[in-house]
Amino acid sequence: MEVRCFHRLQQAQPFQQAMNALNLSAARPDPFSTFEFYQNYLRNGQLFGAGDRLWLLLVFSGDVLMGHIALKWRRHRVLGMQAAKLELLTAHHADRPGLISRPQHAPLVSGAIYAYLLSRRQEWGLLEFGEQDAASALLHPPTEASSGEFRHQLWPTMANGTVQIRWKSIARYFADLSKKSRSNVSRQMRNLLAAGDVQVLTICDPRSLAAAFDAYRSIEPHSWKARTEAVIGCAQQSVDYFRGLMEPEQPMQISIQLLFLDGEPIAGLISGAFDQSLYALHIVYDDRHARLAPGSAILLMGMRHAIEGGYQRFNLLRGFDYYKLRWLADMRGTQSLQIYRRVSPFHWRRILGDTRRRWAERWFGPADTGQARMNPVRHTRLGIEKVSCDSACVQLAYRTHRERFAALVCGARGGGGELLSAAQLDEALPFATSRRPSLSGRCPR
Repeated sequence: MEVRCFHRLQQAQPFQQAMNALNLSAARPDPFSTFEFYQNYLRNGQLFGAGDRLWLLLVFSGDVLMGHIALKWRRHRVLGMQAAKLELLTAHHADRPGLISRPQHAPLVSGAIYAYLLSRRQEWGLLEFGEQDAASALLHPPTEASSGEFRHQLWPTMANGTVQIRWKSIARYFADLSKKSRSNVSRQMRNLLAAGDVQVLTICDPRSLAAAFDAYRSIEPHSWKARTEAVIGCAQQSVDYFRGLMEPEQPMQISIQLLFLDGEPIAGLISGAFDQSLYALHIVYDDRHARLAPGSAILLMGMRHAIEGGYQRFNLLRGFDYYKLRWLADMRGTQSLQIYRRVSPFHWRRILGDTRRRWAERWFGPADTGQARMNPVRHTRLGIEKVSCDSACVQLAYRTHRERFAALVCGARGGGGELLSAAQLDEALPFATSRRPSLSGRCPR
């Protein structure tokens, strides 16, 4: 097998169709490993820095593409020295990124990639494949990677949560939730409906996505995520990244769901559809209405969208196991494989870190590995002053907002989405509320 390394994506453009076709033949087709997704990702300097370098590895048998993997080379300052690291290109921005190949060819392709990367050992000090599940061929490195010049180590990373859709309706899904979850969700939705005029808008039409995205962003300054890096925010690269996902050539069909209370958006969910899967890409809610649980409400609407849309799975991505388990997600554990060159600063830092952990365990006992029952980041950030946001971003919540909402409603009624009034939402819910049933139906699709 021959491995070719491309440092500019344009160099691999002749193989674009072959790369995407191979992706669809993989055991788990992945929208984040398509040529078009890479294009959008690489356009954003916030995600791919000026000092980073693309390592796009394509594996051939003769003229036939057998597999590919996208990595990035990045310099770090470690123990006061400059050191280079190779990691997956879309690490922390995709679902279990890794090797793309047909299942029967995965061991051979993985072996070829490892042989190539180890032969270029002088160019990196740490090779890391993060968020690999048990099915990943990358978790079986050659013997050379754990002897002599190298040391390899496995670390647990955040699990992926995916709801396998086996229900024909949201009512059947809701019936399978735990008794406590059913009680909590129904009580929260009744409180929400009693708080004012509630509407739920689902936009799938590309012509209306830009306006829906603006409405979505208007929620963020009032979200706990505004105190963290988990927000789209006002950074132009991050905004452009999400806008790029809405372009027609992208592999995922984006939909945006918005929950309105008295004409103002208080929660939103951005999802992407690809190959019978729906991916929950980003979720936000207004903390000022936290007692009404708008986050749970918009996620319930996301589940309804996944079920009624005929998808096979609703991928909630990584982390927050305690919460996703309540929504009947199957949690698949992942690991990070790290291969160190023993002479590198990365390796010395790992030795120091391991020594410190052993010392801490000796004196203070093992670290607590119990499963979290809450979001520790949100719990911490709620007591911290909100970070200031660019005034233009804050004003987005108010400037011509009602005109934008009116345009979104017209788009939904024109066939680009679905608008549920409070009465229609009451009918759609799989439990009784105090509202009077309505005879009106959905907006036409």
